[in-house]
Amino acid sequence: MVILGIRFRYKVFFSSLLTLHLSLFLAGCAPATRVSMAPDFNPSPEQEVIYVLPFVNTLVPETFAETVFNGFVDTLNDSRARTGGKWFLIIKDEPKDVDSAWLAKHLYISGEVWGYIENSGCCATELRVKSKIFFHKPGQNEPSLEISVPMESFFEHDRSTLEDERDRLAKRLTRELADQLIKALATSS
Repeated sequence: MVILGIRFRYKVFFSSLLTLHLSLFLAGCAPATRVSMAPDFNPSPEQEVIYVLPFVNTLVPETFAETVFNGFVDTLNDSRARTGGKWFLIIKDEPKDVDSAWLAKHLYISGEVWGYIENSGCCATELRVKSKIFFHKPGQNEPSLEISVPMESFFEHDRSTLEDERDRLAKRLTRELADQLIKALATSS
């Protein structure tokens, strides 16, 4: 009996150790948010409105894309006191239909969501998506701020549903995009 107890303890110890190492390995390989800011980035808006172009979505479920975009704009408007902007206004036209000369005179945000993948097995599903947002200043051809957010999620089928997890991933992506932009705008104001 004593030997069985010792073997059991060793198995528990080594399996815990293996789990810890795998967790650290996976955490090191997880995709990370990247923020690229122009050296002269100073977004202090001289205009009351910061426009938001609809995000370009490539092979992304419509409900997922809508959740990300609408949540992003709502979060920015809820946090506008921290950003220096008075209002974040959605441009209803498709990005390709907006007059580029008019747009070049205003502060605006554009973005894209792509690379959405659902990798499903018998018992679990992995979700992945990539996104970028760009902050454009008047009179500049290149964005003065770029935020790139890859995101992943994994769930077991007996603990959740695809719809719930897709919604959770969209909301996490929304928060990360908005939080990174708010932080950049707040620190440079």
